[in-house]
Amino acid sequence: MTNSAPEGMLKMGGRQAGWREAAKGPARAELIDVLFRRHYTPLLRLGVVMLGSREAAEDAVQDAFVALHRHRSTLRDPEAAEAYLRSAVLNRCRSWVRRQVTQRAPRPLLLVHEHEPSPEDTTVAREEVGSVVAVMRSLARRQREVLACRYVLELSVAETAQLLQISEGSVKAHTHRGLQTLQHRIEVTR
Repeated sequence: MTNSAPEGMLKMGGRQAGWREAAKGPARAELIDVLFRRHYTPLLRLGVVMLGSREAAEDAVQDAFVALHRHRSTLRDPEAAEAYLRSAVLNRCRSWVRRQVTQRAPRPLLLVHEHEPSPEDTTVAREEVGSVVAVMRSLARRQREVLACRYVLELSVAETAQLLQISEGSVKAHTHRGLQTLQHRIEVTR
């Protein structure tokens, strides 16, 4: 993209007047393109941790971006597009899990790689991360969601509480319990 205006509008959390202007004009698609380039990989990681399936995670992220594009003109607060995307992906993951539970379908576990490692590294990493993801999938839903937000998306306690619509104390409690459970279950499997 040769025009750097959308990139500049997203700086400082997108809290500049240019955001509202661009959200109404032809630069809308460019802003969504910038959001996609910046947030696709972290949102995909969130989806993989929540679902254990790269394909399902890709579908959830794609659906969230399509919904943002479709409803961009009705979005009350264009500065909240990033939070909207995280919430949309999380809600789509929850829906997918509910559908899988009712269908009793097996969910394969895969990793998200940003670069191509050697075949040996891939095998070792897949086994290690696959076991961690399997343990994560065995956690209570809320603990899994909180840990995914805190450590996959690297959100603060306040941001996690806002995204999941729970108190900050609940975020801390679920984080603590989830990490304790993970540590115990990982030690048991070694």
